[in-house]
Amino acid sequence: MIFSAIKRLKTIFEPDPPEATNYHLHLSGARLASKVQLRQLSVLKHRTTAVVAIRMLLYLIFTLTCWSYVGGWVMALWLAFNVMHTLASMKSADDFFNEPSMDKRFHYWKNRTLQMILVSGLSIGFAGFYFMVPDNVIVEMILLAMIVGVTFGSVPLYAIWLPALWIFVPATLLPTILKLVLIYQPSLFIALFWTLILFLIIFYFGVRLNKIYLQGIYRSFEREFLMEQLIFQRQKADYIREASEMAISARTRFFAAANHDLRQPLQAMGIFISILQGQADQQAKPLIDNLSKACNTVATLVDQILIISKLDSKTMKIRPSEVSIRSIFSELANEFTPMAEQRGLTFEVRAEPLMIVTDELLFERVLRNLIGNAVRYTEHGGVLLRAKKTKKNTLVVTVSDSGCGITKEDQAKLFQAYYRGGAGHKSREGFGLGLSIVDKICKLLNIELKLISKVGKGSIFRLEMAIETSVDTTEVQPPVQPNRIFSLENVNVLLIEDDPLIRESLATLLEGWGAKVRRAEYFDAELAAQLIEEAPVDIIFSDFNLGRPLDGLQSIFRIRSVLGRKIPAIISTATSRDAIMAQYEEETEGLDFADSAVNQMELPLIVQKPVTPTEINRIIHREIEKK
Repeated sequence: MIFSAIKRLKTIFEPDPPEATNYHLHLSGARLASKVQLRQLSVLKHRTTAVVAIRMLLYLIFTLTCWSYVGGWVMALWLAFNVMHTLASMKSADDFFNEPSMDKRFHYWKNRTLQMILVSGLSIGFAGFYFMVPDNVIVEMILLAMIVGVTFGSVPLYAIWLPALWIFVPATLLPTILKLVLIYQPSLFIALFWTLILFLIIFYFGVRLNKIYLQGIYRSFEREFLMEQLIFQRQKADYIREASEMAISARTRFFAAANHDLRQPLQAMGIFISILQGQADQQAKPLIDNLSKACNTVATLVDQILIISKLDSKTMKIRPSEVSIRSIFSELANEFTPMAEQRGLTFEVRAEPLMIVTDELLFERVLRNLIGNAVRYTEHGGVLLRAKKTKKNTLVVTVSDSGCGITKEDQAKLFQAYYRGGAGHKSREGFGLGLSIVDKICKLLNIELKLISKVGKGSIFRLEMAIETSVDTTEVQPPVQPNRIFSLENVNVLLIEDDPLIRESLATLLEGWGAKVRRAEYFDAELAAQLIEEAPVDIIFSDFNLGRPLDGLQSIFRIRSVLGRKIPAIISTATSRDAIMAQYEEETEGLDFADSAVNQMELPLIVQKPVTPTEINRIIHREIEKK
């Protein structure tokens, strides 16, 4: 039991159990210890001025009170010494905080501080030993009150740094206790016992107080570290954001510059392949068909990369207009029914007669990507495209298939760019960009996109949009055969294209359908005179960038003005539709289209390159039929 009690007694000087806090702060043990000691010394120096000033006030009170009892040259020297020591302590504190290279001179300041604390303690101890007058209760009480007050009052200061406490307390108390022993001659054992008790009390509270100070220092380090990390992470985030913006801007500029150069040769390749298909024999036809598929694959990839680049850079503009759901679904049925039939599938469309306001091109792209994926990954059954107005006045469009379904793991990553999932890896088609584009466009158009899928049963992509709807009273054109080529016999086409390769290939294509083609590199006064004197124009088919001051849009307006009528016009271009629309809005701002002259500036049909020969044929035929 005695051994257990002694062992337990030892624990009073041990620190409290460590808290569940990380104090490493990315510093080594030695570096952290040095940093802590420097902070302890700094706090001690900061508080020293006030403590030594109060201590000096107590010295003055003691001197004035006890001068008549013990005064003399020794007390005068003692008081003068303490005045000088107080001033030196204040000066030392100022020098410490003005030290330019504290890391290198830390040991110097540590030793100097301990020396000054030792001198201060010995000064008080000297007073307790020398000025203690036997049988003079007043002096004894005042002197003991001063010594005990200074000692205990200094504990909160020196407990910040334990070496200072270990030096100051013995230097202060031991001389006084020794003098009391000599005066009253009690048993040495009793004196030692009470001295030990007094030291234990002081050191116990000093150690505990030191623990509190250390926790406060560590907390301040943590706050400083976290603040530095916060500032660093914020600067890093700003840097990354700026770098990202610069990268997106550079990528956008690159794609904008490369847009024309990428689409132009693809357009020429598609046209030449179409011409070759019409002239090829049975032996060359499979080779040309494979070449056509490869060209279409490259065109699809270029188109998807360009569109996702615009979406990522947030340069995509929304151009809402009133759209017929049945008309959109009819076009999609014409496009995907043959594809589904080739795979032995059914493609069914169900649409209520509704008119909605949205961006038609972007909305069609969303549906086209979803339907294309549904047809591509469905082996049996069919695909259903359906649109319905709910009681909450929202439009719900669903694309359902009876395909292989999508696993939960794939569903979580399905809308990431270039992610293809399990079914995508089995198919050689696609690049993993379609659904990423769908997700980004849906967010842009405020469409809620949901996926319901079960492996082996199929998938349902649900689009829900809160939008004002009205009844669609327009007549839907009957479906046409997707690969049908309409005759353009005796149709006079004015073809404006600055690229000679594409100009000649287009002219050959149009002439093969029976059209009469007038070729032009650009619009000028000579072309205007020829149009007035020689040949009629039924439709204008023009590029946008003509390498001249007048672009395709301005050329069409000039031709209409010269001929005095609104001629159907098509702009086939690699330039983004947004750029053309921005220019058109700028040029027609404030115009009244009820005026017949102004009506000649009606927006031509914009077709994005590369466009297939079949689509060119259908577009021209449709515009002529409208006329």
